[in-house]
Amino acid sequence: INFLSIYLSLFVFSYISVSITYYFLGASNISNSMLLEIKEKKQLVKQEQLKKIKKTKNDLKIINKMLQTDPQNLNLLLAKASMAAIIQDTETEIETLKKIIKINPITNVKSLLAQAYLRKNDGIVNEFIKKLIDEVLSEKPKDPGANFILAKYLNQNGNKNKSRNLLLKILKNLDDKGPWHQIYKDELNIK
Repeated sequence: INFLSIYLSLFVFSYISVSITYYFLGASNISNSMLLEIKEKKQLVKQEQLKKIKKTKNDLKIINKMLQTDPQNLNLLLAKASMAAIIQDTETEIETLKKIIKINPITNVKSLLAQAYLRKNDGIVNEFIKKLIDEVLSEKPKDPGANFILAKYLNQNGNKNKSRNLLLKILKNLDDKGPWHQIYKDELNIK
């Protein structure tokens, strides 16, 4: 009986402690109206994203019609690749970037191609992507996209310190208002 009463006392104490902690940390801070407001904001964001995707798909149709009369127009091809990336049509993005490179092997476009292949490969840097970024880095050593992929490659192959040092080195030279700055900070877990 003594053991059972001690056990029950500890159980009740634990239950009360957890309940009080939950009340102060959770229940008092999150009301149903707040949850509803968060849900409504998420729905608005999703609706905006769907509108943007729909508009981009329509713009892509226009670009494709324009490309029928001028299939080697680099500006149109780059716009097509960009729009394909926005709507997450990685196959179209890759094929379009490859076409641009055949016309004019621009280093920045090679970097974009490596990034598209990385997305297609779910963030895994395979030997093909590694070869592509090596080519980019031989032509443009400070390319942020290629260096980001190289850091991922190093990390995936057990060189975590080398990966982090590379990211930190490149981060120092990035425009702090540009997208790569935030991407590098996120990868490094820097707030």
